[in-house]
Amino acid sequence: MSATTQRDEVCNLAKVSPREALIQAREIADPWFRAQALSWVARYADSDPIPFAVEAGKAAADCDDDYKRSAVRAWEISALAERGLASEARKALTEALTLAQAVTPQSSRSEALFLLMQAAFKLGENDAKSAYQVLTASCDAHDHWRCKRAICYGERLFTGQYPPRQFFW
Repeated sequence: MSATTQRDEVCNLAKVSPREALIQAREIADPWFRAQALSWVARYADSDPIPFAVEAGKAAADCDDDYKRSAVRAWEISALAERGLASEARKALTEALTLAQAVTPQSSRSEALFLLMQAAFKLGENDAKSAYQVLTASCDAHDHWRCKRAICYGERLFTGQYPPRQFFW
């Protein structure tokens, strides 16, 4: 079974049986998909979500490049924010934004920062604006079309033209 399929199964299971979802999430070999799955467990756990979010962060750290290590934390941040754990979500956001600034190439950096900015909206507009400032300071819209798109779409999120991404449904 592919890691994508495993993750999808955990996502469905987390809403009805978080404990069983946790067992299956831990079996996912690919750290990107394991981090996402553990974030779903954190979001829907009927107990303290922090240990699951911490485990998701550790899975993210096991990814093989800075893009993956930073970008996948958007799920963890969103889960913490949706559970009302703003200080923990902000700490994870700060760590992820710092790491994302080192992502190369710049086009991939813009994608990671845009994803993190969308997760920051779960905390509030000020947090999203701070993430957007990191994006605009770290990426030049003239250097790559992906940078331009991330900056342009970021502006549209603030004007309400687009809603921020939903990480859980």
